Amino acid sequence: MISRKPLICTATAILLSVASSGFALDLGRFQAFMSNPRRQEVKPAPKVQDIQVPAYSSPYESSEADAYYVHSQPGQFVPLGSAQSQRDGEHYLLPPQTRVPGELRPLLTERLTPRQGLAMAGGTGATLIPSPGVLEPGKMAVGVHVQPFKLYNINGTRYRDEDYFDTNVSLAWGVEDGIEVSVDKPFANQDRFDIAEPLYFNFKYQVPGNVTLGGSFTGNEGYQSVWVAAGVPVAWVGVGMNFGEDDYKFYYNGWEKLRRSRFGGYNYTYDKGEGYADMFFFMIGGAVPVNDHLRFVYDFNGDKFSLGFRFNYQNSFYLNAAYVSDGDYENLPSPIAPKQSENFIFGATIAF
Repeated sequence: MISRKPLICTATAILLSVASSGFALDLGRFQAFMSNPRRQEVKPAPKVQDIQVPAYSSPYESSEADAYYVHSQPGQFVPLGSAQSQRDGEHYLLPPQTRVPGELRPLLTERLTPRQGLAMAGGTGATLIPSPGVLEPGKMAVGVHVQPFKLYNINGTRYRDEDYFDTNVSLAWGVEDGIEVSVDKPFANQDRFDIAEPLYFNFKYQVPGNVTLGGSFTGNEGYQSVWVAAGVPVAWVGVGMNFGEDDYKFYYNGWEKLRRSRFGGYNYTYDKGEGYADMFFFMIGGAVPVNDHLRFVYDFNGDKFSLGFRFNYQNSFYLNAAYVSDGDYENLPSPIAPKQSENFIFGATIAF
């Protein structure tokens, strides 16, 4: 029996000699056969691009927002850059896409203290009536308005020897936040009749809730009036009441002095020869921006309406011109109302 030991020794020697000669079996090509054919090749993870982090910006500042809303002052928009400091979390910015057009900014930014000239009826407002807005605290304004009128004798004949007109001088003062007081008095350039030209004391007070109380008071030359109004500079409405005078009684041997009301119409009964002013009246007014320096001004005082324009220079100088309709006083017979207003008013105001 042939011994296996020499064969094993011979094979071992051959393998050692091959290994020592540098030739080795490359098994890399057979790895695919040893791996799972259903396994998906793992893809390398994509590179993450660097994200640009924007620079920090304060949530309370913006170069494009017009104003921010303040919780502690309901209903007010405060311009950016205001010296008034606000606590954190009290205001919200208006994004650029909600910017308020310049023509409409008075709706939001000048509601309580609008840039308005003085009305002929005393106090800031339109042409014939005051507005809910008041002068800023410590600010003053002086106004002069001129209104031509026709003068008749007791027989209804008009005097044409000269031009007659009322010159109404007014002075207003912003006492403090929400309070305005004013005085005004008309001066007529005629001395044919002893026609009363009363001195009026006027006031406005803004109560919380965007409502303003006001009034006009005089002696026994005319009616006293109180009113309440609300709105914005381009449109406001109000209601009021006249009181303090008895019914007028006409005597043909002359005439009793007619007491006029500042607001509202007049009622006259011809068969009784008696008359009285409206106890209650309604008023509406506004100043609509045309451009930065011009406003279209309109109002109705319960008897007459006016339409006109007001020029504004630097919120300090105002020129006003308006058409004024006839009212109840212009339709009274001349023995009762010898002085009847023309249909035009022009005036000027200086605020400082």
